[in-house]
Amino acid sequence: MDVTQIVMYGVLFVSLYFEVFLLITFFEHLSAPKPARSKRNLPTAAVIVPCFNEEKTVGATLNSLLNLRYPIEKLHIIAVDDGSTDNTLEVLKSFEHHLHITILTKENGGKHTALNTACEYTDADIIGCLDADSYVDQDALLYIASHFKDPAVSAVTPGIKVDNAKSIIQLMQKAEYGLAIFVRNVFALMDAQFVTPGPFSFFRREVILSVGKWNYGHSTEDLEMCLRLQKEHHKITNESRALVTTTAPKTFRALYKQRVRWTYGFLRNALDYSHLFFNPKYGALGLLVLPLSLISIFGATFLFGSLIWNTFVRITEEIIKFQTVGISTPTVQFDIFYVQTSTLFTIVLALIILTLVIIGIGKKLSNEKIFSFDIPVYLTLYGFLTPIWLTVSIYKAAANSGVRWR
Repeated sequence: MDVTQIVMYGVLFVSLYFEVFLLITFFEHLSAPKPARSKRNLPTAAVIVPCFNEEKTVGATLNSLLNLRYPIEKLHIIAVDDGSTDNTLEVLKSFEHHLHITILTKENGGKHTALNTACEYTDADIIGCLDADSYVDQDALLYIASHFKDPAVSAVTPGIKVDNAKSIIQLMQKAEYGLAIFVRNVFALMDAQFVTPGPFSFFRREVILSVGKWNYGHSTEDLEMCLRLQKEHHKITNESRALVTTTAPKTFRALYKQRVRWTYGFLRNALDYSHLFFNPKYGALGLLVLPLSLISIFGATFLFGSLIWNTFVRITEEIIKFQTVGISTPTVQFDIFYVQTSTLFTIVLALIILTLVIIGIGKKLSNEKIFSFDIPVYLTLYGFLTPIWLTVSIYKAAANSGVRWR
C-alpha cells in the first residue's frame, strides 16, 4: 500500500468515524428539552446590519427585521453604511422614519469596524449582527433570546438556510447548509462551535466588553470572535429554530472567492489560536473538532493532487499503449450475481448514506423538504469543487498573502 492509499483510507476512516460520532451525539440529546419561546422578561436587543454596496438586498433585510415578533420597545436596529459606493445609503435613509432604526455612515474599514462603530450607539443586553443579504424568520429573535435566560450562555448561533436557489451552484449550497445546520447543532451540544456566523448570531453585551470587540480576524471576524470566546471558556449554544435565509453565491467564481476567504481565515486563525488544538482543557473542541477540521483540509488537498497526478499518468500510459499496439477493443463482462465488496467501496457507500442522513436531519431542523434535487447535486459536485479552493487557501495561508471580501 503506497502513501496515497494510506492517506485516502485514513481520511475516509476519520470522516466515517466523525459522522457516526456526530449522529450518536445528536440522538443522545434528542429528548433534551429546549428553551421555550416566550415574550416575558425578554432582554433588550440590538441588531447591527453592516453594509457595503448592498443596495439590492438591504431593504429586504431591514424589512425582515421590522417584521420580527419582538417587543418594539426592546429592539434597536442599527444599519451601518461602511463607505458604500452605490445607493446603499439612500436605501438606508428611506428607513429613518422608524424610531427604533438608527442609520450610521462611515469611511470604508471592513465589517469589523462597522460592528464596533455600532456598538458605541447601544447599551442593549444582547447584541447581534445580520448580514445585509440575509433575512430572518419572524420568531428568530424570540428563540435566540430564550437561551439568554441561562446566565451561563454568552452567545447563540442560528440555523442558516439557502432560499430561492436557482443556479446549480446555489442548489449545491442549499444541501450543504442543511448539513451545516445539523453540524452546528451537534457542535453546540459538545460545546465545540468555532464560528459565530454573521447572519444573526447574538452575544451578551457584557461578554463583548470583557473579551474585546470584533477584530479583523484575517477577513473572518466571525470565526476569530468565536475562538476568542472559546479561549475564555464562554458557553456558545445553537438555536436551529431561529431560522435565517441567506443569499448564496450564484456562480462558481463568487463561491470560490467566498470559500477561499473562509478557509484562509480558518488556517490563519488556527495559527493564532494554535494553543487550542489538542488541548484537553477545551474538551471536544480542542481534541476533536479543530484538529479534524485542519486534517480534513490537508487530507482532501493531498488526495485531490494525487487524483490529478494519477489521471495524468494513466492518460500518458494509454497514449503510449495506443502508439504501440493501436486501438484495442475493450471487453465488458457483466454478472448479475456480482456484488462489489471491496473495503473502499463499502466505506464510501457508508459515507454517502450517513451524509444523506445528516443532510436530511438538517433539513428537518430547518423545516425544509428532506427529499429535493439539491442533494444529488451536492453529492455530485461538492467533492470535486472543494479541493480547488482548499488548495488555493493553503497556498495563500502559507504565503500570508491576505484575502479580500470583494
